[in-house]
Amino acid sequence: MKHKKIALTGGPNSGKTTALSILKETFGPKVELVREAATMIFSGGFPRQDNSRPHIEAAQQIIFYATREMESLAEESSDAPLIVCDRGTVDAAVYWPGGVEDFFARMGTTLEAELARYDAVLHLSPPSNPAFYQSTHVRTESLQQAFEIDRKILKIWEKHPNRLVVGGTEHFFEKAEVIKNFVEKIIKG
Repeated sequence: MKHKKIALTGGPNSGKTTALSILKETFGPKVELVREAATMIFSGGFPRQDNSRPHIEAAQQIIFYATREMESLAEESSDAPLIVCDRGTVDAAVYWPGGVEDFFARMGTTLEAELARYDAVLHLSPPSNPAFYQSTHVRTESLQQAFEIDRKILKIWEKHPNRLVVGGTEHFFEKAEVIKNFVEKIIKG
């Protein structure tokens, strides 16, 4: 079965996990969700305290390959017409100490090839009001760092021909309606 695939991306605390829940609740068997590899890896015990280049590179390589494998598994095993990925393979390049070009060279691919893996990109930005930003044991960035990461993610996905950017709002319900409408159009295709 040929699936359509969306990368759900954006800065930390932008509502990606909540959006996935809303999409599953709204569209049920029409969507297959691929969870974020970074959260699984870091919450599974991969150490995050060491910010040395070798440590960061190891983490991002694992995240990149785990993301690819989880997407492939969903494509092979799901009957859903749409696969929604919590982040895409492109996202790991934002965290790479040697820069975007070095990242894709090390992964044996190109930005263009990775962008082409996705039929659409849905970018959610973090909330602009600091009162709505939440840190966790997995999400260690400050709000300012989250905004900087969000800017980098916006930049790296900018060449994708089918991208929707949803800005940070105080009321997630506004985001939810935009997200559901975008996904419904992709499903109906």
